[in-house]
Formats: sequence, C-alpha cells, structure tokens
Amino acid sequence: MLTLKEQAISIVQSFPDEKMPFVVEILKWMLGIFDEKSNISDQAPYDQFSNPAEAMLAWERFKAYKGIVPCEIDIKDELAKARDEKYADPV
Repeated sequence: MLTLKEQAISIVQSFPDEKMPFVVEILKWMLGIFDEKSNISDQAPYDQFSNPAEAMLAWERFKAYKGIVPCEIDIKDELAKARDEKYADPV
C-alpha cells in the first residue's frame, strides 16, 4: 500500500502537462494555508469605520457604477404592480 505522499505524487504525475500550472498554483495556495508565516488570520480585518470619508466616497462611486436611481421609489406600489403582473388573470 502506498503512503499518502506517494499517492499524491502519483496523482500529480498523472495530470497532463498543460494542467500543471493550475496544480502548481493550488499547491502554492495550500502551502500558504499551512505555513504559519503567511497565515492571513494574523492580519487585522479592514476597518470600514477608520476612514468614513473614504468609505462614503467608495459608496458614491459604487452607486454611480451600478446605476442606482437617485429618486425615491414607492416600494409598496412597485411590489403591487409586480404582483398584479405575475398573478394577472390570462383571460
């Protein structure tokens, strides 16, 4: 019976050469997970409240990109129209 490392090596050797860049990237990623030095859990998460002006600027850019309508929308009216369209009587 093969050891786990031997099994892993035989699996990697069975991959075609054109797939090897993907295998190498996956192995690098796995090495990074197991490596204590590159563990991202030691890093502090991004604090959105440390710079509220930057967060607001990013939000405004996002709204412009996504095309959010700047006017007020009557949500209840829109939902009622959608419901009526969906459940309209096809007579």
